[in-house]
Parts: sequence; structure tokens; C-alpha cells
Amino acid sequence: MINLIKTFPEQLKEALELTNQINSDDFSKNDIRHIAISGMGGSGIGVHLVKSIVEDHCEIPVTLIQGYNLPHWLNESTLFIACSYSGNTEETLTLLDLASKKTKLIFSVTTGGTLKSISDQNKIPQYNFSGEAKCPRAGLAYPSVSILMLIHKLGFCPGLNIEQELKFSTALLEKMQNEIQEEASKLAIRLKGFFTFLYADQKFFPAVLRFQQQLAENSKQLSHAHVFPELNHNELVGWKFPEEHVKNSKAILLRSDFDHDRNQKRMDISQSIIAEKAEVIELIGKGESFTQQLYYFIHLIDWISFYLAKENQIDPFPVDNIDFLKNKLAE
Repeated sequence: MINLIKTFPEQLKEALELTNQINSDDFSKNDIRHIAISGMGGSGIGVHLVKSIVEDHCEIPVTLIQGYNLPHWLNESTLFIACSYSGNTEETLTLLDLASKKTKLIFSVTTGGTLKSISDQNKIPQYNFSGEAKCPRAGLAYPSVSILMLIHKLGFCPGLNIEQELKFSTALLEKMQNEIQEEASKLAIRLKGFFTFLYADQKFFPAVLRFQQQLAENSKQLSHAHVFPELNHNELVGWKFPEEHVKNSKAILLRSDFDHDRNQKRMDISQSIIAEKAEVIELIGKGESFTQQLYYFIHLIDWISFYLAKENQIDPFPVDNIDFLKNKLAE
């Protein structure tokens, strides 16, 4: 796991190089009115990243679909992207089967498995990458970069140079690797034994969701993620009971100069309220753009989850409960 996290900047580079597989001529931009993407777990968080990065620039809606049910609105003008690290994700394959009956505009992202076989048989345009590590959560670079670059090549975000943003993000993480590890190591010590509430601006939802997922899978520790402004309409009031639980909790605020100005004020006020009950820790985004800061947070979070696993004296790599669940479902 330490090697998989350390090489994340290199994975971003490789993922970008592999986008030469993507031929925008496979689709006509004029035929596409909506992009729907299916992805679960490590693939799903990659889609969340894409959505947050492009939503202020994309000319058409981008929607993440998770689970087994296909929305009724999906039709022949929808570009459906099936994203599965293993190529065998049950939910994604189910949605692909349903979507193929409603649209011919299909793209797949995978390392292999059934999804690749179906794509090969049906001549579906695809983006393939290596998955030797058998660890979808550590392969986040590939689904996020491939889908971003597909959108870029199709010309749906004319005001955003996605390729340049990815290169700058990679350079930032390479430059700050040691600093990020040092901060993560110190923070992990403070989080051991505490239930953690993870908060951010709505734009940074992928980061706090990733945080929650990585603490669960790598650190084997539960946490909870929510975003501003919605949490101010409900959750903020709950910082009272059970008193023993609140006493053993900490709140982490991901803060950025790309947060909405009203959410910055909300964070200041909320922090003062929560601080009366529990410690509040601020993590500040680094980088000159929203995309850079989002990838910065992702890398910092991954390192925190690794060092917290060390504090918990647990191997971060295995996910025994998930393996057990999949085996029982297979039966």
C-alpha cells in the first residue's frame, strides 16, 4: 500500500499517457446531450472527481449512476460510461446491460474482466489500464483521468484546459510529496481512537467522501462525511448527544480559497460551535486551481489513512469484509 500511495503522481502521468487510446471520432459531439457514468467504490470516487472538476464548465449535464436501477431519462442521446476497475463489478455490468438497450453511445473504462469482453465483442470504445495491484481504491488516477480526457477531447469544456490541469496537479504532488507525508503522519496520531467527522464545501464532496472511504478500507476505522451548506440545516444541531460519543469525536474541516464565500463564513461560525464540544482540525488546500487542490486533498487523505492504519496496527491492504460479502453474493 505504501508504494501504491507514493506512486500516485506517477499513476496520474501514466493515466494521461494512456489517453492516447481515446479517439474522439468514436462519438459525434452533436449526438450527445447528457453524460451518465456508472462506477462503484474506487471507480465511483473517480467519477465524483470528474463531476466536481467539470460541473462549472461542461456544456451538458454529467451524472453518476450507482446501484442497479437505470434512470428513465437515459436515452439515445446519452453517452453512457461503464467504469469498473476489475471489469466484474455486478452493479456496473447490470447498468451496462440496461443502458445498451437505450443508447448506442457507450464507452468503457476497465482493466479487463467481463466488461472488457463485452466491449471487445460489441466493438465498444474503451480505455484500458493495468491492474496488477488488485486494489481499485489505489487506482483512482485512471478512471478520473480517462473520463476527464474523454470530455476534454469531445470539446465539452471549452473554458477549462483539462490536460494542462492534470499536468499541473501531478507536478504539485511530486513537489509536495515529503511535506504531505509529514503532515499526514502527524495527523494520524491525533486521529487514533476518535470518531471523525469530515466536512468540506459541497465542491469538495469527492474529497470528504474519499476520506471516509479510505479511513474505512485502509485504517479500518469508521468516520462520517458531510458538506456545507447542507450540514448547517440539520447536522450542526446534533453536536450534543450522546455526550460520551461527542467527547470521543473530532471534526476535520477541509478548507480552500475555492470554497464559496458564504460557505467560508458558515465554516467559521460552525467551527466555533463545534469547538465547544470537540477538537476541530483544519486542512488547507494547496495549489493554484480547484483541480490541483482537489487532487492535493486526495493524496493527503490517502497518506493519512495509511499512517492511521499503522497507528491502529492493522494492514491497510486487505478488505476482508468486502471479500467475504462478494463470496457470499457469488454463492
